[in-house]
Amino acid sequence: MVCDRCIGVVHSELAQAGFHVLNIQLGQLTLRGPLSAVDTEKIKALLTKQGFSLIEETKQSIHQRVKVLIDTYFAQDDLSENKSRLSTQLQETLDLDYDTISGQFTKAEGITLEKYIILRRIDKVKEWLVYSDLTLTEIAHRTGYSSVQHLSNQFRQQTGLTPSYFRQVRQEKKSLQHGAEKLAVPIGIEQ
Repeated sequence: MVCDRCIGVVHSELAQAGFHVLNIQLGQLTLRGPLSAVDTEKIKALLTKQGFSLIEETKQSIHQRVKVLIDTYFAQDDLSENKSRLSTQLQETLDLDYDTISGQFTKAEGITLEKYIILRRIDKVKEWLVYSDLTLTEIAHRTGYSSVQHLSNQFRQQTGLTPSYFRQVRQEKKSLQHGAEKLAVPIGIEQ
């Protein structure tokens, strides 16, 4: 789960399926009562349907733990308030050196850890471009970029678009959809 909306979707799906959710946060879910094998499969199916997967704690490998830690890191509202670097947090949490973490992640995921972090950071930028009125300067600051130029360059490299153009296209699509909803009025046909 990546953001509060994701948590809300998962919570809603599980509640509709009859599960009593005690606590839900990024990378962790607590349900009431013991789960049968059928319940676990049902939860896996619900998560898969929404684009998520169940990571069982006892089987969680280093690369899976890294992904959860990175998702938790990027779920914060303001990364600039974070006093330590993500690489330091990964090393301290996993009690491994960064080269080991990076090597195992790359081997398991087929993408370098650095590239994965860049993609997650860009996803956070996209989220704020679409769902907030923050300026590009505020977004750069909140996502830990050293400057708007650095954010713009990396965004363009990864998406092929500038952040401003991305925001503009999303707003145009929203206004077109809103206009289409207004136009979608049923009309009678005379015979």
